[in-house]
Amino acid sequence: MKLFSKLFLMLLVLSFSLNVMAENDPSKPYGSKNYKSDWKLKSDYKKAKKQFDYSIGKPVDFYIDFQLGVGSTSPNITSTSGNPAVTEKSKLGYTLGGLVYINLFDAFSFTTGVSFDGKSFGVQEPKTNLSTLTDSTTHYVPANYFVVPLFINLGGMVSEKVGLWFTGGPYLGFLMSKPNDQYKEFGYKNFDLGLNATLTGNYVFMYPLSVIFGTTFKYGGLNNLISTPEIEKVTTTNFTFFSGVRFAL
Repeated sequence: MKLFSKLFLMLLVLSFSLNVMAENDPSKPYGSKNYKSDWKLKSDYKKAKKQFDYSIGKPVDFYIDFQLGVGSTSPNITSTSGNPAVTEKSKLGYTLGGLVYINLFDAFSFTTGVSFDGKSFGVQEPKTNLSTLTDSTTHYVPANYFVVPLFINLGGMVSEKVGLWFTGGPYLGFLMSKPNDQYKEFGYKNFDLGLNATLTGNYVFMYPLSVIFGTTFKYGGLNNLISTPEIEKVTTTNFTFFSGVRFAL
């Protein structure tokens, strides 16, 4: 008799637990129809509110940009006193990356992520130079970076469909392609500390998706990329045009 009572009590507790789960989980087939309707209404409301807030320029919790672009990198080379000037040559490179924008104080958002930047450039040293580059042929310094941005993002939607955004701040670049044997004594550093300024436009074609386009200016080498007996300082300037997609959440 005691065994029967315990079994009955266990079945009663199990039945009560299933009813509680059904009331709180609209995905279950035995869930309340009213609860399912309320849950869907709340979900649709949240989505509509996010879309409206985004359309009026209010920062969303976060969004992600996927970018693909092409740009030109030019070196700024300062020769040491008494050495002939080095001729600077620009070179095209590609950039590919993903940036995450995180809303902080409903006024601006913090931006980080990763990108892969091609920032190679050319140099042409005079024949009188005593460095390893002894002729006047143009030589290209391979410089492809893994970049981590630390930016502040400002801007908003100028209409229901079109937005304009400014992103700027420092970046940390880590050299991925080491210079070949010809440049071992060139002293090219493995780390690049620089500044970035980006202007981005977006067009919302189907919320939460937007197409983006923009331009970026990067000033690299705040830590001086090269220092040799012939070269005192090297910095870089890079202009990039890019396009991609944005996903807002």
